[in-house]
Amino acid sequence: MQEENLYRIVEVSLRQGSARRDIGIMTVRQALELPQGATIEVSDPTLNSRSDGRYLTREQLKQYACG
Repeated sequence: MQEENLYRIVEVSLRQGSARRDIGIMTVRQALELPQGATIEVSDPTLNSRSDGRYLTREQLKQYACG
């Protein structure tokens, strides 16, 4: 993993069925440390991706962290 990518800030939501619950803003490392059973959606607040519905899955976030 690329160390600098682990410290980037992302916004994390928990997906439960069709509902989404905001968890908060954290580093990529913290998001990847969330329990494996949780379905998370991650957005980069610097890209304003949340407003256009673009999210990263946990697997996509892992790929990003590896650079």
